[in-house]
Amino acid sequence: MSIESGNTKRRNDACTAQKRRTPNCFRRSSTTIITRAMVAAVTAAAAAFGASTAGEVENKNKKTRKSNKLPTRMVVETAMLAAMTGLSFHLSASFRLETYLGSLFPLPIVVASARWGDVAAWRTLLVAFLLLTLLSGPLRASNYACLHGFTGLALGMCWKRKFSWVQSVPISALARTIGVFSSLAISSLVIRENVLRLMVQQVYALIDQICATLGATFVPNMTAILCVAFVFVILNSLSYTLILHLVYSIALVTATPDGNFSNAPLKVRRSLGLPSAFMQ
Repeated sequence: MSIESGNTKRRNDACTAQKRRTPNCFRRSSTTIITRAMVAAVTAAAAAFGASTAGEVENKNKKTRKSNKLPTRMVVETAMLAAMTGLSFHLSASFRLETYLGSLFPLPIVVASARWGDVAAWRTLLVAFLLLTLLSGPLRASNYACLHGFTGLALGMCWKRKFSWVQSVPISALARTIGVFSSLAISSLVIRENVLRLMVQQVYALIDQICATLGATFVPNMTAILCVAFVFVILNSLSYTLILHLVYSIALVTATPDGNFSNAPLKVRRSLGLPSAFMQ
């Protein structure tokens, strides 16, 4: 036992001496190598995870782009409707036919809304506005957008949501009224003159002359004339949109499967002579 214990002691002393003779730099270098290897492994794992995450994100983006892509047929029909609208308005303005064709200008926007929804209607209006800006100038393009474009948008949105005529007629008439005054404001801004005030002054002078001819002493003031003009604009918008409802009920028979995109009442459809297959 004493011999074995002595041998063990000598081995331990030899190991201790060997450790003392080993430089500290070797120990540190081995620790550094292990640490760097661990850092490299962690970095590689993070890079692999990031690459997989980036691939998933790219796939999701591709799917989103595919889902947001507009149908080709929708783009083509929108472009054709906008071109037809712009050219017809430009030619009618050139040959002074706006009075006779005024009820047809909102129709392409309504057709786009009936076939493809509100997005197509907005696109049709925007493209027609840009085309008219190039052909006729920004003033005439603004007049089209105010007088006919927003009216067509209001009609398409109301009919797409199945509003009754009791709701759609006042809403579209309000859009028409706002468009009329917006058109006057834009014209006043371009010519640097208040067009509405000039119109009221002309009406006041006409009424004054009539009262003088009849020997009347009462002449309404400017405020009363302005209020009467505003009421007449509203009545004109209501009658105009009501005519559009009647005309488009016939023109849009094939726009939807049930043939009643304008949501016309049953009595109106019967009076217009629509086919019985389209009646509920």
